Amino acid sequence: MSIKETLTAVLTVPSPSALWQLKGDLAQAMVPDTALLWSGLDHFYEFLNHLNASMSAHEYSKFATLLDIGAVGGVALERVFEPSLSGQELWKRLLIGGASESLMVLASRQYIKAFQTEIAASCRQAAWHLYQELWRLSAQLQPSMDPAVRRQTIDAALAPIHDDQLSTDSKALLICRLFQILLLIQVNGVIFDMKSAE
Repeated sequence: MSIKETLTAVLTVPSPSALWQLKGDLAQAMVPDTALLWSGLDHFYEFLNHLNASMSAHEYSKFATLLDIGAVGGVALERVFEPSLSGQELWKRLLIGGASESLMVLASRQYIKAFQTEIAASCRQAAWHLYQELWRLSAQLQPSMDPAVRRQTIDAALAPIHDDQLSTDSKALLICRLFQILLLIQVNGVIFDMKSAE
């Protein structure tokens, strides 16, 4: 499989096996060990693996269908493989639109079984890792951004995770969507850098 095909699978039906394949594809493409995407990929894998182990196959399948980035992801994925869209522009479009789109999807589909307390803890742990990953990515793509504005933006993206009124399944879906967005932007940056070096 190519990176594009594997990334499509991660964005449409995310699973630990799809992330495993993507890790191999990126390693084979000689993505440097120092690339920021490795840490986010590892944390996304751990989160999905935990969710997968905590649900029945049927529950996980329903959950995964809600994570299909859909048309927005398809357009974004095409642009990942075209060097014309900067990582900074992709960051703005996806972070702002992706999180709100996730919450709209959740509002329209409320058929996922309530998660156990351990899933809620896993969401908080993943949000902890996402905060650092989003901060690093934002600092890389927008180095001149005021740190207070950066914090406000990231806090706003992760605020639903700390909302006691939001269901645990909604939090898990939001975490997964943010990991997808992070991964898409990071892969875009790596591919852009590799094409520029050719």
